[in-house]
Amino acid sequence: MGRKWTLWPFLLAFVFLISATLRPSPVKASNEAEIEALKAQVKMLLKRIEELEKNQQQTMKAVEQKAPVNWKAYWKNGFRIDYKNPKNNNEYRFRFRTGIQLRYTYLDRDTDIDGSEENYSSFTMRRLRFFVDGTAPNRDWKYFVHVQLEPKSKVNVHDAFIIWQKYKEFKVQFGRMKIPGLGIEYWQSGFKQNGTDRTIFTDDSEGIWPGSMIKTGRRSGKTYTGELRVGGHLLDNGFPIGGMLNYRSQGVNVNGFLDLMNKKQFLCYWLGVYNGRDTQGNRNTNSDDMLYSFRVGINWLPGSDPRGPMGPKTFNNYFMQGDYGYNTVPALATIFSGFWTKDRPKEYYTVSGGNVTPVSKRHDIENYGFDVAVLYRYKGFSADLEWAWEEFIQDPDGSLNIQETWDRWAFRANLGYYIVPRKWEVVAKYAYFERLDDNNPYNSMASGLGLVDLANGKYGVEDYLQQFVLGVNHYFHGFNQYITFDISLLQRKVKSASAAEAAEVGLTASDFDSETQNDLRFRVMYQHFF
Repeated sequence: MGRKWTLWPFLLAFVFLISATLRPSPVKASNEAEIEALKAQVKMLLKRIEELEKNQQQTMKAVEQKAPVNWKAYWKNGFRIDYKNPKNNNEYRFRFRTGIQLRYTYLDRDTDIDGSEENYSSFTMRRLRFFVDGTAPNRDWKYFVHVQLEPKSKVNVHDAFIIWQKYKEFKVQFGRMKIPGLGIEYWQSGFKQNGTDRTIFTDDSEGIWPGSMIKTGRRSGKTYTGELRVGGHLLDNGFPIGGMLNYRSQGVNVNGFLDLMNKKQFLCYWLGVYNGRDTQGNRNTNSDDMLYSFRVGINWLPGSDPRGPMGPKTFNNYFMQGDYGYNTVPALATIFSGFWTKDRPKEYYTVSGGNVTPVSKRHDIENYGFDVAVLYRYKGFSADLEWAWEEFIQDPDGSLNIQETWDRWAFRANLGYYIVPRKWEVVAKYAYFERLDDNNPYNSMASGLGLVDLANGKYGVEDYLQQFVLGVNHYFHGFNQYITFDISLLQRKVKSASAAEAAEVGLTASDFDSETQNDLRFRVMYQHFF
């Protein structure tokens, strides 16, 4: 807007000149009529100036009505621009954020496992992300975009979705997003973990543990890796070897929360349909089958601090660990989740004579699972308890005579306590994972999980994985800036095989041995979220 101008300075100058003209002089003016005429001219000039001022104010008001009003740019947990125009119900909100996690990891490997002679030491850019969110053209429409940029990966759009949220009881979300069908730990943002990262319940983010090798034959042939991973955790036959999560996909869900039992947001829900489990931006071309998911949360105790993870205004925000909000009234919620899907992967494995042979042929698979979690927050103490189970069926209709069924399940407990509120937190975590329930050599090889190679030249059968974690977190500015230290004992129980089990895959009992893999890991991570 231009600077407001006025004619008053010019008027004062004119009056000064008139006064100088009328100043008494040695020669007295002889014509009194001329003075009266000059006075009349001054009156007319003052009236004209007043009219010009009035016209100027009217013009400026008209311009202001056409120009943007009530907009501002500022910084609050990210760079924000807000614009609001009540006349046409427009309310644009824009926020841009950047998150950086730099981590150092040292892993003392168990040398009883083949390929684990050297320990591991590395600096890693765990996450480098851009986030954009806001509302447009009004608060009824919310958008969110999340871009992955870390050096180890190509640029990837993790999330890009829109939510129509006019009614709190019924919202519609569509685009690319996390699937609300399994673990809550995965929904808890990677930038809001009260520790270095998630547990093996969801993912071992280092990508170096447990480090088993899956062979197509005896010590030779094609090699798969048995690492736990968030993305790309499905084998070519569709079997998941990673954590208890559906990862992300493109789809749509309806969700909302209801005020019941004299409690705000007592119940919340998500019902969705997606392309499939862990799908990228590609189309769903393998078959016309989709993935269906549900999630229901019950807020038994409301909590007290809306900044907390389950405060009275944020019950459906399950994306944060710990009690940083320091609830002075207990917060307690139970969440139930599940999914069902069918797909047509491109490969399956046959077992014969001690060899695993990949067969390239499209075939049906069916996969479904359930998850239950309990979250509790009170005066700096937090507890997350979660259990999940899923079943994978290869060739469910038996058309190829390769029908197999494999189950897997996991459990985790995450405890935290602020010894200094919002500054120092101690955490203890435990996770247990059976990637194949009641595992044996045949199931290991046919599923694609594979046998464990031991340093003594023998094979082992993976029984279970478990993780013990102790950590300390220091928060400079909440999750926007903090540093975390933890030490973990990573165990994998490896069992041998009976003579009958070994013979089923063309081996003998002497080809197998039992072992407990014990890996010790130290990590420190600095997070800056701005």
